[in-house]
Amino acid sequence: MAGAILPHPTGFCRVQQSWGLHGSRRLCFGCMTDLKGKTMSKKFLADTIQKSIEITGVGATALAGDIIEAIKNEIIQTGRFTIPEFGAFSVRETPKRTAMNPRTGEKVAVKASATVRFKPSPALREGAFTALKKNKRKAARAAG
Repeated sequence: MAGAILPHPTGFCRVQQSWGLHGSRRLCFGCMTDLKGKTMSKKFLADTIQKSIEITGVGATALAGDIIEAIKNEIIQTGRFTIPEFGAFSVRETPKRTAMNPRTGEKVAVKASATVRFKPSPALREGAFTALKKNKRKAARAAG
């Protein structure tokens, strides 16, 4: 999942003093927290909502589910969903093609389908890049 941006497991990276941005190596750019196997989940959203507006866990879980459902419905109906300062989800058609089975080497026909793609906003992309550069400088100083 090259270039993926993942949430910090605690939501807030105390080293960076900001919301943690995480790259495809699954490490927090700020505090080097290992994120292996961690993904954005409904529970993560519910916990963040519960801490933010101080509601019950049941209410936060219901709200997180409603938000996810609303995003899915918007993508299905319009083919696009944008969150300002975060990015845009869009549906793209993938044409039929011929692929190769890596184990046997035989050619396989792949049907045409659709996929949802994510394009990060310039602010998110810049924030992730800045955090990556900062982390590389820290690693270089520690090694040398």
